[in-house]
Amino acid sequence: MYDIRRLILLRDLAEHITMTAVSELHGITTSAVSQQLRILEEEVGTVLTRKEGRVLRLTSAGRVLVDHTSRIIAALEEAESAVAATAEQITGVLTLATFRTAQTRLALPVAAQLREQYPRLRVRVVDLMPVDSVPAVRQQEVDLAISYAYSFRARDLPLGLESEYLFSDPLVLLAPDALRERVRQHGLVAVRDADWITARDGAPSIASVLYACRESGFAPRIEHRSASFAAMAEMVEYGLGVTIVPQMSVSPEHHRLIACPVAGGNRQVGVTYRRASLERPAVAAAIHALRTVAQPLRLAS
Repeated sequence: MYDIRRLILLRDLAEHITMTAVSELHGITTSAVSQQLRILEEEVGTVLTRKEGRVLRLTSAGRVLVDHTSRIIAALEEAESAVAATAEQITGVLTLATFRTAQTRLALPVAAQLREQYPRLRVRVVDLMPVDSVPAVRQQEVDLAISYAYSFRARDLPLGLESEYLFSDPLVLLAPDALRERVRQHGLVAVRDADWITARDGAPSIASVLYACRESGFAPRIEHRSASFAAMAEMVEYGLGVTIVPQMSVSPEHHRLIACPVAGGNRQVGVTYRRASLERPAVAAAIHALRTVAQPLRLAS
């Protein structure tokens, strides 16, 4: 019988391409990864990988094995979930990943609700952006992730994952006093010559700025950068420029900076989980709690 740990290494190599990436993912050396894959090839009795330049590609046999590995892992988790469902009480540890602006409105109320309803369930909350939290769900490092996808971007989930929509978080333009009235009359085109504040290149939120400006017929002149929506709002308040942020990220003290919504722009917030874990009582309870807490936000969006 094949070793499941070696199968997982092969699966991760198929996704991450290099031995270095797999070794970093699992916290072991590249030589250890290589050794385990060689042993797996001996167990299977055929070549599973082929070197092409600096990367390893899977052979046909390797791809077949990876496909079956995903099913094996799902079957094992389904068995664990089924056994857990026979318990009289919900116990164990549940890890919930959340991005920062959803922490106060969603993750913490859900964690408090679960702890109150199920005293023997330990709930852990970790701060992760969706680009990290979704892979963490797949790797079984976290059980669920509060995630998002921008409305203008297609989203493909890894095999075995599901995402349930919770609510839409509209995108809004923040502008200083001198520009807000003009924006309300003419829309985004009124700030085509303004300085812009955005996240760093590569961050998901910068795409929302570039997309909205392109739809309005101009390219933004980006003068200031920040990794924090709160810091961006402060820059706007001091008159340094304008920005586009999700409405949920705007604190009450900065609500007056909202000049207008961005037409057709929103961040669709949801919960991502492994399909095979859905029957696990703790996971099902967490999803139910998220629906409850998110309901007022859904009605308001």
